[in-house]
Amino acid sequence: MPQRNASESVIDAARFGALPDDGRDDTVAIARAIASAPADRPIRLVLRPGRYDLAEGANPGSPRTAIAFRDRQGLTIEGHGAELSLTGLVNTFVFERCAQVGVRDLTVDWKRPPFSVGEVVRSAERSFDVRVWDEFPVTGAETVGAFMDYDPATRRPRRHGLDVYDAVASVELTAPQTLRLRLKRPIRLQPGVLVVLRHQVYSYNAFLFARCKDVRVENVTVHTTPGMGLVADVTEDITLDRFRVVPRPGGRRIMSATADATHFSGCKGTVRLTRCEFEGMGDDAANVKSGLYLTVRERVDDRTVLAQHNLKFQNPPDPGDMMEIARQDTLLPYATARVEACSLEPEHAIHRLRFAEPLPAGLQVGDLLGNASRVPKLRMADCVVRHNRARGVLVQTRDAVIERCRFEGCTSSAVLVIAESAHFFESITARNVTIRNNRIEGCNYGAAMVDGAIQLCGLLRGFVYSRTPGVHQGIRITGNRIVQTDNAAVLVASSSDVRIDDNIIERACDMPTSEIGRQAIHVRSSRNVVIEGNAIDPAKQGTGYRQAIGIGPDVEEKTIRVRARER
Repeated sequence: MPQRNASESVIDAARFGALPDDGRDDTVAIARAIASAPADRPIRLVLRPGRYDLAEGANPGSPRTAIAFRDRQGLTIEGHGAELSLTGLVNTFVFERCAQVGVRDLTVDWKRPPFSVGEVVRSAERSFDVRVWDEFPVTGAETVGAFMDYDPATRRPRRHGLDVYDAVASVELTAPQTLRLRLKRPIRLQPGVLVVLRHQVYSYNAFLFARCKDVRVENVTVHTTPGMGLVADVTEDITLDRFRVVPRPGGRRIMSATADATHFSGCKGTVRLTRCEFEGMGDDAANVKSGLYLTVRERVDDRTVLAQHNLKFQNPPDPGDMMEIARQDTLLPYATARVEACSLEPEHAIHRLRFAEPLPAGLQVGDLLGNASRVPKLRMADCVVRHNRARGVLVQTRDAVIERCRFEGCTSSAVLVIAESAHFFESITARNVTIRNNRIEGCNYGAAMVDGAIQLCGLLRGFVYSRTPGVHQGIRITGNRIVQTDNAAVLVASSSDVRIDDNIIERACDMPTSEIGRQAIHVRSSRNVVIEGNAIDPAKQGTGYRQAIGIGPDVEEKTIRVRARER
């Protein structure tokens, strides 16, 4: 956190009318306080303890952002325990092109969360009725972007339950607090289960850092947001210490953020997460990626291509960035090229990339371009992830260490090391990843379920594993305790130079969804894999367990070594 210095300008938001606990909207007052700050000096914005009200559309300069900072060098926000209480669809904080940023000691929440919880009281093939709990008032005007079913006893996502997006055609209020959802396709829910209806899934984040540098967020809590807890986009060196995305205590909210707790795209330097707590999100606890693969659509000349993301998202590289070129049907990089210039046709998200040197003669339409200059180190330590939809952490970067963390009740894998050309086209292939001394319990049992509680894979179109070793390289999985998972404890696919040692595995293969899921450790399409010193007692495994270690297809068997303790 930046320290106070003589040149720093201290701004008390109360002097501009931002008074806590007065029931008045504070958006404009805080904007006035920010506008008063000198442009040429570091600033410290101080909030007094208490609750501040912020609303969609109230900030005249940024109607979809409550608090915005742009082009600041040296910026600290001291919350002193303040709570920001928001209304509507709005980002809480947006920081653009800021450096030496510190945020600490505050809470973000929504008065009316962007989701509802209730009991399914009627179900038909293309509709169902929900008696929504009273603390989530509804009118029938709500939209529903996604829904999941939850166990009424545990209030956790149901085992092998529903995970539905873009299926609701209309919403109608049929009685007080009772919604009828008509569906675009047949989906059957079980009467009596709980359902969480996400009215907004993405787009409105508690924190967004875009092209920032040297960021530290500490002792900050997000109870909910209609999007992600924190997004960092093309940001260099960011540390989250005691950053929490958790449901508000004392009520019946069983979701926190409607999407990821944290999402890091195209960052540089180091992403650090220490002593963080993530619970009940609608998506991953952390996604750390170099960005998105751009697919070559046309080779214009020997130094220029037109490229586009699979879903037409924009992800332009900067001049000087190094792009790795890979075949889409293997994900293996075969060449690199340095960007000289990039222009964008926004309507179709066509990226015109000109390179500093001639492109390889073998470059083909359909090849993938991944940004190898935006690969931050990841250091995730002493964090807790509980009861969220999907993964604990997605690793799509290089030089990562995940250690001493606890992953409990993630519906998908605790740690997923992946690169893919299946749908989202997220990049990049991983190198030098260590997953050590973590506790993984009750993970990979429901929404977004995969084959392993810890999984390494390259995923191709059709959602099949790349059959080529070496997509990911230099992976160490050591000293972890993995307890109760429905499929395999560890899946290694499309990888090379992997070591799996001194792990304790119990109750693996508890309710497998595939043959891979009947093996505690499964290896396929890989080479140079060492498996040794793992404790896998057959008497302590799940009902679907068949063997400790399974070797699948496309493995270079002479390079696979299995030693000791495995049975």
